[in-house]
Amino acid sequence: MVDPSGVSTLDELSGLLRDLRRRQARRVCSSPLTFAELAARTGWPRTAIGAYFDGRALPPAERLDALVRLLGASPAERGAFASARERIETLEPPLPVAAAHPADRPGLPPATPGFAGRAGVIARLDGLLPGTRAVVLAGPGGVGKTALAVHYGHRIADRFPGGAIFLDLRGSDPSGPPLPPAEALRMLLDALGVAPADLPLGMSARTGLFRTLTARRGVLLVLDDAADAAQVRPLLPAAGDSVAIVTGRAGPGRLSEVDGVVTVPLEAIDRTEARAVLAARIGAERTAAEPDAVDRIITACGRLPMALAVVSARVALHPELRLAAVPDESVFAWSYDLLSPAAQHLFRGFGAHPGPYVSAAEADVLIGQSSVDALTELSRAQLVTEVRPGRFAMHALLREHAAARTTAAERAEMQDRLVSQATEFAVLALAMRRRRYRDAWRIADALDEHLDAAGRWDDRIAAQEIAIRAASRLGDAALLARAQRAQSAAYLRTGQHEAALRRLREAADCFLAQGDPAAAAHCRQDLAALLESMARFAEAIVHDELALALFRRAGDRHGQAAAHAAAAWHYAQAGRAAEAVAHGEAALSLHADPHEVAAALAHLGRVHAALGERERSLDRLRAALEQYTELGDRLDEADTATRLGDALDGAPAIGLWRRAHAIYERLGHPAAAMVAARLGI
Repeated sequence: MVDPSGVSTLDELSGLLRDLRRRQARRVCSSPLTFAELAARTGWPRTAIGAYFDGRALPPAERLDALVRLLGASPAERGAFASARERIETLEPPLPVAAAHPADRPGLPPATPGFAGRAGVIARLDGLLPGTRAVVLAGPGGVGKTALAVHYGHRIADRFPGGAIFLDLRGSDPSGPPLPPAEALRMLLDALGVAPADLPLGMSARTGLFRTLTARRGVLLVLDDAADAAQVRPLLPAAGDSVAIVTGRAGPGRLSEVDGVVTVPLEAIDRTEARAVLAARIGAERTAAEPDAVDRIITACGRLPMALAVVSARVALHPELRLAAVPDESVFAWSYDLLSPAAQHLFRGFGAHPGPYVSAAEADVLIGQSSVDALTELSRAQLVTEVRPGRFAMHALLREHAAARTTAAERAEMQDRLVSQATEFAVLALAMRRRRYRDAWRIADALDEHLDAAGRWDDRIAAQEIAIRAASRLGDAALLARAQRAQSAAYLRTGQHEAALRRLREAADCFLAQGDPAAAAHCRQDLAALLESMARFAEAIVHDELALALFRRAGDRHGQAAAHAAAAWHYAQAGRAAEAVAHGEAALSLHADPHEVAAALAHLGRVHAALGERERSLDRLRAALEQYTELGDRLDEADTATRLGDALDGAPAIGLWRRAHAIYERLGHPAAAMVAARLGI
């Protein structure tokens, strides 16, 4: 028995996992499962599996249990592994990756040029930080919450060796819902250097990891535009050297009741501070020359820093303009009227765009021409901000003004161009609102591979959920089934096996209903493989048999052979020898290609080994080795020689390992090192 009862370190746990892997190989008279084979059976990335076996990462509880079950652990051993994992997490909280250098993280946006005022609030913040885990800057739109948070963040950033992270929570964005807490937490963990493959499952586990990392590293978090307490609470750092500065229009409800959180209310600045803001931006001489006009501008702006910034930016661009010429009506309207036609067009485009940011490429699409000059003009006028290179944002109040200036026809035209040309995730919701269901499905399908490769599996699940709704609205069973199968793969990436099983069953039924038995059979094969990874072999057999029947119905001989082979393995794991051998022999009989015959012989060797039928296993493996040798298939020859050597002892085993090692060496294959270890060389 592999005994984890005394394990208390990550190195010890990984050593026992390697022991368990070797024991499982001995039991089935085969070589240890490779990381690639484990990845195929679990749906997890090979890099993550490698990290679990070499002690670089602690597997999440669900993954550890699935892994040891797959490696043949008994119920008692599984319980002991779970207990060992809890001890390690308590005694040695692991860092999933090395701490990222602050320069590698998304830092604070540039500080507002010419920032002035708020001396009293800054003095209060100086008294609160450090010593307070979070402060909430609460106030109405346009009062300057974000500008103050960023300005103060730059002021204290050198106190935080772990760097600074800025995150827009989109609480007051008129174009869509606030950023979900789960997605915000994923983004923060990504910024802290946690690889997608190492993200733990579940909100509570991710929150725990986030608090562990922020407690250790000393990070400044600026969480901008929060919607409410429920959104923010999971994103606050644990007690330690990290601090969060949160902004929100309503001072996210009752957040101040959380221990260590202080709310600092912000109101419109006083007239003295407002004069200082204007003087800092347009020059003391101009403000001193027209004091009455300055007072009138301050009144027209409602003493709101954002409105004052827009006016001062426009005035600064026109040195010849007298302040008295600034009208009393809306400063937004006045600034808009002074824009060029292209900049006005793009300003309205920001009001039509569905997301919080507009890329430079999307800006081109919105106005149907190059947007470089228009973006520059809007930036100089303080109407948009370049939050990242090539990505622009507009304040929520300005977006509301821009949306009000856009006619229904122009908005529809701009949004149709975005849906037809863009593949950004943000336009999926827009396509659904526009009832462009086929476009919504197309965009989700185009995003699928990119989101998977980037490790954005939560986004992949969400995108395919929209695709499923779109296909349902269209009544297109083929598109629906494809989206269901894609979402099942995304669920599998995140370890949500039950959700993956549900979607696969739905996809299989959908494919069958539309008259595609072969596609339905492939879904049944996927179901069987997933259930195998969960050691639910009896259920896997049901889907093997369904897949076999469907492949027969489709006349797919190759599919039938594959279904027979899978069934043979699952029947063997369930201890049903007669069925296992019958299916293995059926798979062998269906193959005509010599390579496929050799593969079927090797597979039968594994089936007999799993049944404890050693001599039959050796006969099949020897036949497979002979076939691969005759075919000149050196790689499979080496692999089969290794497996056969693992099933033997003494000189025969050594001879086979040497044969495999020589082939791997000639091919420059990394498996040479694995076999060299068996030979002790």
